[in-house]
This record gives sequence, structure tokens and C-alpha cells, in this order.
Amino acid sequence: MKTKRHIVVVLMVLMLLVLMPGISIQAKSKCNHKNITWVTKTKATCTNRGLKYKKCKSCGKKWTDVIRRTPALGHKPGKVKILKPGCTSVGYKTTNCTRKGCMNSYGGAEDGYLTVETIPALGHSYDKGTSIKIGKKRGGKMQYQKTQKCKRCGKRKISYYYK
Repeated sequence: MKTKRHIVVVLMVLMLLVLMPGISIQAKSKCNHKNITWVTKTKATCTNRGLKYKKCKSCGKKWTDVIRRTPALGHKPGKVKILKPGCTSVGYKTTNCTRKGCMNSYGGAEDGYLTVETIPALGHSYDKGTSIKIGKKRGGKMQYQKTQKCKRCGKRKISYYYK
């Protein structure tokens, strides 16, 4: 009677193994790791290096202790932008990085420039001006008022002299 039970149990286990495809009685074959690829862990940026590690495409094993460093990309300068100087204000010549996400690109860091060159203020450029006699005498000489206008910004300059 016990042997019949044992036979029934063995037959049931065999039926379960045949009917359930997920369970295998064969030992899994070992992966030879010939289908290896490099996976990017950290992308390289303009100033920072990137990191990659090895991974087997067949079995999914990762080798995170084997790291490959990719060089930093370096900045990609865009067009030079010029803010023209005025008579009393300085101008600027700037360049930005055009790589997306770079802190030195438009909309990046607070100043966001790769290069900044200051252009000095131009100073006023007055015309010859006009003189009028204002009628005050000093030591036998008549006083004149000279009015000049800046050719760039329109600022007026008034000076006095005796003639």
C-alpha cells in the first residue's frame, strides 16, 4: 500500500513538471559572456567626464567595478554677441556655449558666459559748438558762452571764456 502511494506521488510530481513550463529539471547552461556591451552610467558634459560599465546582453550581469571614463566634451562656442558701448557706459563682447544643458549656455548660470570682454566707454564727441556774447567784461575782455552738443548722445556742454 505504501508503494502505491509512493508511485502516485512520483507520477503527480512528474505530471506537474511536464505541465508547468516555467519549471525545468535540466540545469541551466552557464553564460559565456560573449555578448558584452558598454552601458552609460553618467553622460559626459562640457566640463565633466562620463562613466560607462560593462554589461552582458545575454544574462544581464553587470561589471560596475570595470569603469571606462569618457572625456569631457568641451564647450561649443556660439556666435559672439556685442553690446555696443556708449559715451559713458562700457560695452561687452560675450560668447556662450551652445551645448544643451551647459551652465555657460543661454539661460544657464547667472552670468552664463564662456568669455566676457569689456569694451571701454567711448567718451563724448562734441561738435565745434556755437558761441554767444553775454555782455560781462573782465579786464577789458568780453565774456562768451559756448554751447556744444555730443554727436553720439546729444548731451549739451556749456563753457565760458573771455575774448
